Amino acid sequence: MMIANYNNTNTCYGYGSQYQQILTEHEELRRKRKVNKSDQIQELLLKNRRKIHNEKMKLVCGSCYLPKDNPDKPLGEDAHFICHNGQTIGVADGVGGWAKIGVDAGLYARGLMNNANQTAMDMTAAAAAVNPRNVLNQAYANNAGVQGSSTACILSLNKERGALHAVNVGDSGFMVFRDSRCLYKSPPQQHMFNCPYQLGNYVGYDRPKAALEFVMEAVPGDIIVLGTDGLLDNMFPSEIEDVLVAYRGSGRDCEELASAIANLALFNSLDKYSVSPFQMEAQKAGLEHAGGKIDDITVVVAQAVASSSFTTPASLGFGFERTDTKRKREDRIRFRN
Repeated sequence: MMIANYNNTNTCYGYGSQYQQILTEHEELRRKRKVNKSDQIQELLLKNRRKIHNEKMKLVCGSCYLPKDNPDKPLGEDAHFICHNGQTIGVADGVGGWAKIGVDAGLYARGLMNNANQTAMDMTAAAAAVNPRNVLNQAYANNAGVQGSSTACILSLNKERGALHAVNVGDSGFMVFRDSRCLYKSPPQQHMFNCPYQLGNYVGYDRPKAALEFVMEAVPGDIIVLGTDGLLDNMFPSEIEDVLVAYRGSGRDCEELASAIANLALFNSLDKYSVSPFQMEAQKAGLEHAGGKIDDITVVVAQAVASSSFTTPASLGFGFERTDTKRKREDRIRFRN
């Protein structure tokens, strides 16, 4: 991931973020199946709209973070937080291009998420509804003076209205799944290929006002997946749909679901023979890239559940096997920013 090149020269996780492949007929069909087109998304939004019957909900959350192996930056450059009381979650990806001038952008991402977590807790303590844009604004202001830059995606649940409220800057993002189908995927913001919008403290960098804002209804059972580009560059929404379908029914929790998704993204990132979202975007930009993209991978999973029926995370009905969230990547992999 590149630095933007301008003319103007209560749980918080502080862990870090060629060749033209000729597709066979089978691969072409597979690629078309995985493309999540905007018109298809809108059609799903219309078909899946449901009445909420004034039922109050809450988010039950879990996460998994797999930093790429780098002895110089063992924490990686991603960061995320889960504020259970504030029903707010977020991810950030420090822009790796800063490493070329000796700056660890993971420090910026971790500071941003720490500040966002604290702001969400303060809003909750003041009995105020958590507004993700206000959270982002305050987190950014409190991160002044820190070198580096970062993408950011913050989402909260308004329990009274039964609505999801999110803001996103850059190429991190979120997806909403209903009945194991992708109902919505947030669009990325990029100045150019592999150069996302990014928050930073230097003249010419993006500010929180550049964030896209989203509000959409939620119903009990909806699953929300937040991720940095380590997830989104390596997994199509249809692949996550497959995970939800295959693993439904065993009573596992959101953390285990996040682990399953993150480890599949890790597998895809090392696969040089399977078409990835990153490869497709590179081809659109006239560049050659084969397979996945090695990167830090952050996944936060939340499920909306009815407050009256909530008992324990085990009641969510997931059905996947436990995976090792500390799985190491293959040795001697050369990293790409």
